[in-house]
Amino acid sequence: MKTNTKLGMLVASIALAASGAVCSADAPANPYVQASGKTLMTAFGLCVRTGYWTPALAEAQGALGQNCDCDKDIIKCESGAEKITLSADTLFAFNKAVLKPEGIAKLKELTSRMSGLTLDVVMIDGYADRIGGAAYNQKLSQRRADAVKNFLAENGVPAARIHAEGKGQADPVVNCPNPSANGEIKTFQQLVNCLQPNRRAVIEVKGTRAK
Repeated sequence: MKTNTKLGMLVASIALAASGAVCSADAPANPYVQASGKTLMTAFGLCVRTGYWTPALAEAQGALGQNCDCDKDIIKCESGAEKITLSADTLFAFNKAVLKPEGIAKLKELTSRMSGLTLDVVMIDGYADRIGGAAYNQKLSQRRADAVKNFLAENGVPAARIHAEGKGQADPVVNCPNPSANGEIKTFQQLVNCLQPNRRAVIEVKGTRAK
């Protein structure tokens, strides 16, 4: 006899970054220094970060149930959760909302993982950074959330159970100063790169799977 086990959330956090490394859907890059399979710690009990550490990579560790003692203000470990981080040049062209072939391939991986799931709801939140006007960014974030929704619906996910919402510039992951001659950020491109984690879409899939 089959029993149903509660999955909780299958979370795909899609960081719409203009640059940066693309993390594998199955094994996102670990942002902490490892030795003999363990995370190196400082004398003060802090995890040693790699040179490519970002808030998005740190957050991904919580969804994977790894490094739960590092950056607890960012990481929220959840049983049965999974997170995927993609760069924007894989999912969308910069400042665009049309899915690229690479993005389509990654979303197909997500729908494949949802196979056999008794679906409750799919929630898609789209986000933009603060570059440009707030009204424009609100529309862009909604268009990107809708693009993900439409793709999922076209690939077998019941449209009535999908909710897509643009969040605009809300809830930034990082805050970056404007470019200045004497500041850490001197050019517009450096500002774009700094704001990378804020350009994202978050997909939460809730349901149960028979075992």
